[in-house]
Parts: sequence; C-alpha cells; structure tokens
Amino acid sequence: MLSKLAAQYRDKDVSFLAVSLDDAQSQPKIPRFLEKKKITLPIFTGATPATLHDFQLGEIVPATIILDRDGSAIFRIMGEASKKDISARVDWLLSARTSKSPKPLLKNF
Repeated sequence: MLSKLAAQYRDKDVSFLAVSLDDAQSQPKIPRFLEKKKITLPIFTGATPATLHDFQLGEIVPATIILDRDGSAIFRIMGEASKKDISARVDWLLSARTSKSPKPLLKNF
C-alpha cells in the first residue's frame, strides 16, 4: 500500500520511507520480504525501539509518522494505518490547511 501511495504522491514532492526494527541477524531477510510484498520504498534498517520512542510512537508496530516540509512531526498513527488514514493527512498537509485537520494522533490498536 505504501508503494502505491508513494507513486500517487511522487509528483507532489512527497516521499515515503519504510523503517525496519529488524535486528542484525534478521536484516538479511528484508530484501526477500520486500520483493515478495512488492515494496519498492527505500528502507532504513538502523531503527531500534528507542527510535519509536524518539518519535513518540510508543512501542506499537507498525507505526507511521507524517512530517511536514520542514521535518516537523505533524501526524502519528500507532498501529496499522489504512490508505485513507495516510491520504487524508498528506492531502491536508498539501492543501491550504483551511479545512479541519485530521486527528494528530490516531491509535489503531
């Protein structure tokens, strides 16, 4: 789903990055998993549970953080994010922000 969203927003100067919490022992399995799931996003493999904490995402995975153009965290989604969850927030950021903002923190667990 994120790969499709990345393609949808590519021309709107929006980037998507997947983050893996896999330890060094399981990291070699990541390329096969990405291929099997047809995920074409860049992957950051150096994350730890402390990374989730630093971004105020708790200890739940998956988790999603949406940053604005300045790199400020505007939205957080704890648990599985739907296409609608992400699109509504990205679209709001790309708009004039005159409509009501989606919830800044969404807990899907």
